[in-house]
Amino acid sequence: MAQHITRRWARLGAVVGAGAMLVALAGCSGAASSTDSGSTDTDAALKEDVTLTWWTWSDSTQEQADAISKVYPNVTFDVVKLENPDAAVTKLQNAIKAGKGAPDLMPVEYQTLPQLALGDALADLTPYGLGDYADAFTASTWNAVNVQDELVGMPMDSGPMVMIYNKDLYDKAGITEAPATWDDFAAASAAIHAYDPEAYIANSGDAGFFTSMIWASGGQPFKTEGENITIDLQDEGSKKFADFWNARLHAGELSGVPTWSDEWSKALTQDKLGTLMMGSWMISGMNDYGTLGKWRVAQIPSWDGQPASAENGGSALTVTSQSANKAAAAGILKYLSEGEGRELINANGFPSTIADLENPEFLDFAYESYGGQPANQQGALSAESVLKGWQYLPYQGYANNVFTDSVGKALGSDGDLNAALVEWQETLVEFGNEQGFSVNK
Repeated sequence: MAQHITRRWARLGAVVGAGAMLVALAGCSGAASSTDSGSTDTDAALKEDVTLTWWTWSDSTQEQADAISKVYPNVTFDVVKLENPDAAVTKLQNAIKAGKGAPDLMPVEYQTLPQLALGDALADLTPYGLGDYADAFTASTWNAVNVQDELVGMPMDSGPMVMIYNKDLYDKAGITEAPATWDDFAAASAAIHAYDPEAYIANSGDAGFFTSMIWASGGQPFKTEGENITIDLQDEGSKKFADFWNARLHAGELSGVPTWSDEWSKALTQDKLGTLMMGSWMISGMNDYGTLGKWRVAQIPSWDGQPASAENGGSALTVTSQSANKAAAAGILKYLSEGEGRELINANGFPSTIADLENPEFLDFAYESYGGQPANQQGALSAESVLKGWQYLPYQGYANNVFTDSVGKALGSDGDLNAALVEWQETLVEFGNEQGFSVNK
């Protein structure tokens, strides 16, 4: 099994820009009726001559499309490469609003699925038999593709969170084991900064990191039922993590370098940033950050030492509501859900399928960057401990974008993170109500 990843693709699962906000709500979009024949026979559809338009931001999609065409020679793909997930979402929403121009297939980040589903942009895949694959996928990714009682995509990669840490730096600071609890993490944080005042256990993080940490802390700040939304960024899990991260921030133990910046890469390479807490898609991406063998992978800390994790990033492949070839497109999703088709997907991300997460070849792969550690075992373990019940907002892209105006500002100025969460909540409530949702009413 291939052990590499397009990191830019995966990491963009954490942040979506302003262009990903809602264009229209469910029931009032400009979506036109598809010219699809209405047949749900995916096998028959794949035997007919058909061209499927596939929007993507991934460099690997054309290669995947070419491989699929060898299996289904009657299917031709028109792959359209867009800049990033934000650009894809904005372009799709504009097509839905115009009533024409949407593709047949498009990847959508898990956090953005509710937004597009409520905007009538995605087809329900249940009539095409894709619901039969429920037991093949991890609970968290399958939950993500089921929105408002509709199956709106098929999981591609996944991002159960892990802790990637610099064992060399930890050893020099006197830390002999990876922190299992947040108390352990606090002690390790102080020890690293005391050993080297220019070194930090982690950076302060971004919107994707912060929401994932709230999730892993048991928080469920976003609840959506139809157009009724409840936002509580002072629930127990949200406040618990904010209090803890506030303490690290005010102790001067968190680096201010932005994730994915050149400064961030330099800090990792030069042993000035000791820990990454990210989706498991990052496991295969550490060869670029300093001496091979200095890194290790463990579970993220929890409050009581028992496994408790969250997802961070990842995408589903969807069929749009405007597709005139829904049965054929759904047939492609079936192919990519198992066997050789699933291998195409797994070559560029961390698996979302249970069988692959249990595959000894995958689990026992020894990574040079981790000194021969079979690090995928930690990702697979994390996938089993993702806490249930999490929901994203139907305008999560907007939420992540304005995060910098409140929580992000506090992270950069030693502010009060709980006060910043309240400010973020006020912004999200106001925006949601302006968009026609009923928020906190």
